[in-house]
Amino acid sequence: QLVTSTAFRISGEHDHLAAELDPTNKLYWRFPGRRLSAEEIRDSVLAVSGNLNLAIGGTSVFPKLPAEVLSTSSRPGSAWPVGDAVPGAGLEDPNSMRRSVYVFVKRSLPHPLLVSFDLADTDTSCPVRFNTVQPTQALTLLNSEFSDRQARLFAERLNRESEDPQTKVRLALELVTQKQVSESMVDRHFEFLKKLQADHQLEETEALAVFCLATLNLNEFVHLD
Repeated sequence: QLVTSTAFRISGEHDHLAAELDPTNKLYWRFPGRRLSAEEIRDSVLAVSGNLNLAIGGTSVFPKLPAEVLSTSSRPGSAWPVGDAVPGAGLEDPNSMRRSVYVFVKRSLPHPLLVSFDLADTDTSCPVRFNTVQPTQALTLLNSEFSDRQARLFAERLNRESEDPQTKVRLALELVTQKQVSESMVDRHFEFLKKLQADHQLEETEALAVFCLATLNLNEFVHLD
């Protein structure tokens, strides 16, 4: 009954009259909005790239960690399993794209993307998580190997869906925002894509991958409203 209630399903649309009567939203006349959790963000990146593995059950997986993260271990080379036989260790391994609930959690070596977006504290009990805003979050989504790889796969997905550049832009925006986008928004982002390609002298495919990486960093992607 909770998830089917009006209060739970209400949208975040602003209503001027309701705002005057209840400016603090005490009566929940609108959805207050929230940032996605760490696991939701990772899963969403995989989903828009078309590579989220929805398999249910099985053992934990060990997605590839950056070398600089592995080097912080007290036992480098043995703290985090690597190799073709390890579930999820390879970038091409479907297990590496399983939902984050299956990612192995090692207290002394947590996944950097999940940590950046406020993974639950692994040292003490964690009755509630806090949503912080930190520079490392944007840096992680922009510069991590995981983000770069998924942005390229996202671009490949768009190339399979359409040959028209403007249609690719529209589809990318609809996937990351999960809503219909206006013509003006499509035109604005298409101009950005063309300028990006011209200014940096990129091939069309490379420019599209960079554009996809930028869309993964939109507020509309990491926030639910």
